[in-house]
Amino acid sequence: MFGVSFSFTMSKISNQKSISNSEFVRLLLAEGNPNFVYQKQEKKNFLSSFLSLFHIDLANPFQMIKNNYSYQDYSDNSSDETEQPTGSEYVPDPYPEKEVTEPIVYLYNTHQLEEYKQENQESYNVTPNVMMLSYIVREKLNDKGIPTIVEENDVSAFLQANNWNYASSYKVTRLLMEDAKEKNPSLKYFIDLHRDSVSKNISTATINGKSYAKILFIVGLENPNYQGNLTVTTTINNMLEENYPGITRGIYKKEGKGVNGVYNQDFDQNTILFEVGGPENTIQEVLNSADAIATVLAEYIEGDI
Repeated sequence: MFGVSFSFTMSKISNQKSISNSEFVRLLLAEGNPNFVYQKQEKKNFLSSFLSLFHIDLANPFQMIKNNYSYQDYSDNSSDETEQPTGSEYVPDPYPEKEVTEPIVYLYNTHQLEEYKQENQESYNVTPNVMMLSYIVREKLNDKGIPTIVEENDVSAFLQANNWNYASSYKVTRLLMEDAKEKNPSLKYFIDLHRDSVSKNISTATINGKSYAKILFIVGLENPNYQGNLTVTTTINNMLEENYPGITRGIYKKEGKGVNGVYNQDFDQNTILFEVGGPENTIQEVLNSADAIATVLAEYIEGDI
C-alpha cells in the first residue's frame, strides 16, 4: 500500500460550468478570440484522465478508494449551475458600469436572438448571437473614440407583453429608437445588426488567410426617402470592400409583398441594416468581421462629422 498526498483547488477539477452570456462576451473581448474555450477544454480532458487514474468520483471527488490515499480537502464553496440553456438567449450588458456620454452611434438588434454556430461554446452552455456582436462592436468603436451605445431592452419580452407577433419586431425597435434619440439627442447613426440565413459557403470569406463572416446590406425601397440611406450604405459597403476585399455581399434592395420594405430606415438616412454572417459562422469569424465593421465605421464617421 502506498500513500499519495496532493492538493489542488476544486475549481480545476469540477465539471464544466455555465457562464452567463455577458461573461462570455467579456472573455471574448479580453482574449481577442474564442481559443480560451479550447484551452479550458484541453485542461479538462487532462484532468479527466488524472481523475480516472486515481479513481476519483467527480460527484464526490474527495472520496478515495479503500483509504489507499491521503489527501487535503481544498474544495471551494461555489455551486455549479444546473440549468442548461437551449438555444440563444437575451444578453445583458457585459459592462453595465461603463457610461458613455453624448453617444453618436446607436447599435440595436431588431432580431436579438439570431444565432451563430455553437462551436465548443457548449463547454460554457453559451450560444453566440447578434446581441453579442453589438456589444463587441460597441467596445471596439468606443476604443476608437466613437461614443457608442447598445439597445439593452429585451425585444422578445416587449412582444410578449403586448401580445405582438414576431413580425412586429420592427415596431418595437422603432419605439426604442425614438426613445433612445429623445434621451440622447447627440445620436446620429442608427445601426441594426442582423444575421442572415444563408449557408456557410455564401456567408464566409477568406481574406489574407483569415476567415470572416460576410456582410450583406439591406435597403428598404418602400421608404420614400430611401435614396439617402442607399447613398450612406453604398459608401460604407465600398469602404469595407476597399479595406477587406470580398467581405461584403453587396446591397440588397427590398420591396414588395412579404417583406418589411422600410426597416425603420425612414427614421434617419443614417439608419443602416447589416446582415453579418449566417447560422454556420463561428464566433471567431464574427469577431473578425466585428473588427472590420468597427474600423470602417470609425473611419466613415470621422470623415462625416
